[in-house]
Amino acid sequence: MKTSMRNQLVGIVAACVGLFPVLAFAHGKLENAVPAAGSTADVAPDALRLTFNEDLESSFSTIKVVDASGAPATKEKAKVDSSNPRVLTVAVPKLASGSYTVQWAVMTHDAHKTKGTYAFMVK
Repeated sequence: MKTSMRNQLVGIVAACVGLFPVLAFAHGKLENAVPAAGSTADVAPDALRLTFNEDLESSFSTIKVVDASGAPATKEKAKVDSSNPRVLTVAVPKLASGSYTVQWAVMTHDAHKTKGTYAFMVK
């Protein structure tokens, strides 16, 4: 193999390998939540608002809220905010005092899926 051709091949391989770290971080990440993880709300929220670092696909993004016994606390379907496609919201009924777990799963516009959970309390 000629030296110039080998150098080109090495350059192409190096460029491809250099992209992997960028691709590995191209997943939706929860940046902010209202109510916040670990927080205690004096008044029960009427909705949850989760903000991510990438635009979301509404058909494949969900939020479920369960109480301390694991029973669903919301019946509504989560919606992507029409004015900000990085925000996912869900309406919740009046929550009783206690601990709640938020289970979210999202798919970003580039088809990456991610999920997570966090808890909050209502006084």
